[in-house]
Amino acid sequence: MRKFFGLSVALLIIGTFVAGCGTPPPLQSDKYLKDTSLLSDDPCAAPCFHGIVPGKSTFTDAVSKLKAESAFTNVTTQDKPPQASWSTSAGEACCQVTADQDTGVVNALLVKVAPNMTLKQGTEKYGDPKYVYTVDYTADEVAVAVIFPDKGIVTWVTPGNDKGTVDGASKVVIVLYINPADWDKVLSTATLQGWNGFQSYQAYKNSTPVVTPRVTPTSG
Repeated sequence: MRKFFGLSVALLIIGTFVAGCGTPPPLQSDKYLKDTSLLSDDPCAAPCFHGIVPGKSTFTDAVSKLKAESAFTNVTTQDKPPQASWSTSAGEACCQVTADQDTGVVNALLVKVAPNMTLKQGTEKYGDPKYVYTVDYTADEVAVAVIFPDKGIVTWVTPGNDKGTVDGASKVVIVLYINPADWDKVLSTATLQGWNGFQSYQAYKNSTPVVTPRVTPTSG
């Protein structure tokens, strides 16, 4: 069963973004959304995504924008809690958005993108990130969340397998947009390492966390 992500565990569930069981799809694929708006600011600047702004846009307005966008298909929604998923124009599942149950305002949006952006391009545009978070995704692919909390952005990159290096050429494969005002909630449930420049995946994985959970995360 597909499992949607809740804001409180948005950094922790890369493996459950797509499916609760079975072999996960690849992190890096040309089939995912061909979108470089993170760098181009077209049609809007992050944390805005195609007119949807976490912390400002309503869920109803977000769904309307998604359905009106020719690059998106298969927009599916549910109301309790408010969440939607959609696919690329070719039908490849790529993206999800969630909203606050009480206010109906979007709080997070996650996009799987084709590997057309690099970590170097991201740091050149947004400066040095503050935190990282590592995930052993499969035997062949690992992921590193590169976190820019003041910007409301997390770029997931993959250096290949667990022997790889996080460097400027690492491809951005997932972009997570979060309302910057909600970062205290995210950090209260997260275990994160500090950014220390380009280095091996293992160095980040084994480094001492600079953020540890203040509360126990729950789903939803």
